[in-house]
Amino acid sequence: MIVCHYDLEVLFSNYKNLLQERLDRYRLLHICEDSVRYDFFSALIETYGLRPSQIQIEVPINEKCFNSRNNDKAFRKEKPLIDLVVKEEFLNISAEFGLFRQNSNEDGTINQTYRTVKMLNDMIRVSLEANFTGTRGFFICVADHKMLGHQMNSKIIDSFPSNYYITTALIEHQLKQKTNNFDHRFLQIFKNEGRNIVSKLIFDESLKAKLVMHETKLLIWEVYLE
Repeated sequence: MIVCHYDLEVLFSNYKNLLQERLDRYRLLHICEDSVRYDFFSALIETYGLRPSQIQIEVPINEKCFNSRNNDKAFRKEKPLIDLVVKEEFLNISAEFGLFRQNSNEDGTINQTYRTVKMLNDMIRVSLEANFTGTRGFFICVADHKMLGHQMNSKIIDSFPSNYYITTALIEHQLKQKTNNFDHRFLQIFKNEGRNIVSKLIFDESLKAKLVMHETKLLIWEVYLE
């Protein structure tokens, strides 16, 4: 019998346990971002007793969130997607996911700035989706020691992971840097809104499992326009 808990802390705790079960069997290096998503899918079912059909995966983002590219050769409308959406009376969320880990060369480095910009991109997307659909937006991430503690050289945002305050000035600064691969379809809408993005780190816990050899964390931010 599944007992429903509407407290998100219970959901996040169940999700953490599922990730740890996976990491008892497989190294993080051999896990992809899809697994991070699917374990959250399973945690939703376990926590709330949802049917799989109540959980939407890879959902077209609300059209108010982005400007389509001008592409005369396109045969159909662009449909950028958001990773996961649940719209029920007791749970109304949208989420983007990330997996920031070492690559196959354990002694090598990873492009931490690229991953930071990826995170900012996802936070912009999910904040706009939450704004235009009335959902609660989340960025959910598993990260290992290669990413934890990283701070961009400009120090324009705090080290990873932290609470973040995303402004148009921050984005404009990063657009002038070498790593500047923002999705411009969403940037103009963000600028037009004239508001800033609050990314509040609401879950920050270490993952402990048989095959976790280095510090690895489950990190969840609630993300919204203020």
